[in-house]
Amino acid sequence: MSFSTLATLADEFPKPFNTEKGDPMPAEEVARTMELPKGFKCVVFAAEPDVQQPIAMSWDKKGRLWVAENYTYAENPMRWDTKLRDRIIILEDKDGDGKHDGRKVFWEGGSYLTSVEIGYGGVWVLNNGTLSFIADKNGDDIPDGEPEVLLDGFNVKTIGHNIVNGLRWGPDGWLYGRHGITDTSAVGAPGTPADKRVRMNCAIWRYHPTQKILETVCHGGTNSWGHDWTANGDLFFINTVIGHLWHAIPGAYYRRMFGTHLNPHVYEVIEQTADHFHWDTGAEKWSDIRKSGASPKTDELGGGHAHVGMLIYQGGLWPKEYQGAVLTCNLHGNRINVDKLERQGCGYVGKHAPDFMKAKDKWFRGIDLLTCPDGNVIVSDWSDGGECHDNDGVHRTSGRIYKIVYGEPKKGERSADNNWWARMELQQQYEKGAGPAPRALRGLADADSKDGLVRLQTASDMQRLPLEERWPIATALSRHAEDADDRQQPLMVWYGIEPAVAADPMKGVELIKEAKLPTMRRLVARRIAEMIEAKPEAVDALVALMNNSPEARTDVLAGITAGLDGFSSAKKPKGWDEFVTKASADKAGDAEEAKTRTANIQALSMVFGSGRASDELIAIVKNSEGDANARLNAFKSLTRSAKPELLAVIRGQINDKVLGTDARKALAAYDDPNIPKAMLNPWPGRSEEQQAATVATLSSRPSYAKALLEAVKDKKVPTTAISPFQARQIRSLGDESLTKLLTEAWGEIRDTPEAKKAEFAKWEGLLTKDTLAKADPSKGRMIFTAVCSACHKMYGQGGAIGPELTGSDRHNLKYLLENILDPSAVVPADFRVSVLNLKDGRTITGVIPEQTERTLTVQTPAERIVIERTQIVKQEQLPMSLMPEGLLSALGDENVKNLIAYLMSNGQVEMPK
Repeated sequence: MSFSTLATLADEFPKPFNTEKGDPMPAEEVARTMELPKGFKCVVFAAEPDVQQPIAMSWDKKGRLWVAENYTYAENPMRWDTKLRDRIIILEDKDGDGKHDGRKVFWEGGSYLTSVEIGYGGVWVLNNGTLSFIADKNGDDIPDGEPEVLLDGFNVKTIGHNIVNGLRWGPDGWLYGRHGITDTSAVGAPGTPADKRVRMNCAIWRYHPTQKILETVCHGGTNSWGHDWTANGDLFFINTVIGHLWHAIPGAYYRRMFGTHLNPHVYEVIEQTADHFHWDTGAEKWSDIRKSGASPKTDELGGGHAHVGMLIYQGGLWPKEYQGAVLTCNLHGNRINVDKLERQGCGYVGKHAPDFMKAKDKWFRGIDLLTCPDGNVIVSDWSDGGECHDNDGVHRTSGRIYKIVYGEPKKGERSADNNWWARMELQQQYEKGAGPAPRALRGLADADSKDGLVRLQTASDMQRLPLEERWPIATALSRHAEDADDRQQPLMVWYGIEPAVAADPMKGVELIKEAKLPTMRRLVARRIAEMIEAKPEAVDALVALMNNSPEARTDVLAGITAGLDGFSSAKKPKGWDEFVTKASADKAGDAEEAKTRTANIQALSMVFGSGRASDELIAIVKNSEGDANARLNAFKSLTRSAKPELLAVIRGQINDKVLGTDARKALAAYDDPNIPKAMLNPWPGRSEEQQAATVATLSSRPSYAKALLEAVKDKKVPTTAISPFQARQIRSLGDESLTKLLTEAWGEIRDTPEAKKAEFAKWEGLLTKDTLAKADPSKGRMIFTAVCSACHKMYGQGGAIGPELTGSDRHNLKYLLENILDPSAVVPADFRVSVLNLKDGRTITGVIPEQTERTLTVQTPAERIVIERTQIVKQEQLPMSLMPEGLLSALGDENVKNLIAYLMSNGQVEMPK
């Protein structure tokens, strides 16, 4: 979509429609009947039709409220309806009476829009799987051009309400966001190679607006839709189901609702910061509330498991009891919950406080909370009878923003106690390049601080240091016996030292000798034990340590046992028999500890002796609630060879949240007619990794490939699921009927003639790494614009007649040359050339991206044409690309070097001046 069309889009904005029956209470009645503490009242800042589907809000420095309206969010199983569009509006309260009296539409080109934030002369949005910037340098509330894509790769294809969200400027000048649990995203600047992208799943992340750096802050939870900072700069976020309040320590790994962390060696995770739940965990399942509503006990405790929107109140206007309190909307409870933060150990604890606000309207769905310039608070209301899963439809024509006011409004008065002003001024400093410098990393001198929060920050900062510099800090932190039972500190030390232990396990053994934290001793031993096949001498050293150090014996034994859980067998370490003799005579500990010690010794003796039986490994694999690493190890042990008796076990795990991807890969070793149906029905809709594993397996055998291609032909599987490489693999199976089906369902593949192979060799010899390093990608961009951009889009600019190049495998020179020199060798069905002869005598050649019963849409290099089928005399589809051959020869060597350098670039470059 070009910028020139934006003006016409305002007239074409799709009319929102409802798929849910019923309507909410009138907004004014909702405000009037809102239950609030004495001295507070609720007023309607804005309501439909002026605002609808308010998914996110942000203030600008003028005190105007920017609202992201999301209409593309849809009910299951659709999840997103991209026939609709999303937009951003600006609401202003000019006379300060608490109600908006000005409204503008800023932008209407959104899809999957979840966030809006203001700064640096424009608007930042999470939109269509990207972090993008919409410039408005002159501040006239009209976009200066199309959104600039800064980051792409946020998964929208397989994610519903867990979609990336939550843009907020942090006190450090970085832009923060959130990512849900249902699938993994690989994020980077457009064109970033796959191995350089940041993979995230269930995380808080941040992006530096000028340095263009992306980082994952912390990992875990379920699906956060709210975060905020304390006055001291500590970040907290809210969550659903498994606990609502979490201290976002950089580098931390928290409990997940399901699945495993991307780092398989985390082992143990930090639990929530709150010491309570807002629902009756003893008598109800979290999902019961979705079906039958909150029980009286859950209503008393807070209303339910789902929390959306979060604010740590620092407005200075409300009574002191609310200063620093955590406010969060409770989705099923139709209310706002309150937690109080208190210091505890090396961190914090969240204490339950009485609910702050409760709506009579059962359609009240609080989404976002913000402090106002006057110190009061606004809350947005999605206004829907369902909830985030939306199994009952979506009500798009409603939406409200309420203002919660304490006392009588004081128009135009600015309070020094209101952090709205301080945060806004701080952000302006960062934008001018004059913001405060980042805090220096804490080091060895801080490891012995008497302040537990300083020790926690030291453990967190350790992850930013070179591995060799971490050892003395981890050793010093591990000597603090007072931190042994702390919720987070032992694990934060572990997360920081884990990669160093993997790199030098013998130093890990020395660390265990010094450590006074049982958790550290256990987890370091576990990591070392997992390397028993590659580093047996380190495990020998662990056994020697157990023989010589009774204090560490229990923890090290437990660590080795956990590390080898799932192993079928392993070589017996030196000194093991001596240890068994000593341990059998050991009377230390209570009866339960002795029982555990005996069980661990028996389990390890089996691994070091005759090995675990298959039945025991199968039991570990099937235990969906068991330790993830043990299950993965057991699965690996079982599937080292394809045994017929294991087929049913493997098939039973293809949808498992831990083993699903590995199980789908393992089925390639079996020839069974029921496998394709099991893997395709239904097509895995929530995991791109499972989708890729499915296609890889089904491309391996003719009968499997036939089932895959028939599913593609029937539109049960998207054509994009099959890569050109996999298409070639299917063709290489040597089945003529299969090749024909491949052509029908996916596209055309043909062999490269000998002449083209020679041309390929010529260019491959010329375009060496050294040659390309000296080339000028800026000049290459100019060549791309002149020669390629009519058909291909790259970095958000260009045409759509050919495949987009931004996310392709263009960092691979072989891939580029194959596609440029022989463009018709691999032609996906969507880009095959059609020739149409019309009744009026015209002949039109192009690709057909859209067609209906009445019309065909033809995309040519110059234009997009809609043609009535009745006007077509003849239509022929050719097995070739519209891209011309001989392109490189026509350009000349120097231009080719510059063009290829640009095509292989990691980000957009400036045009030559």
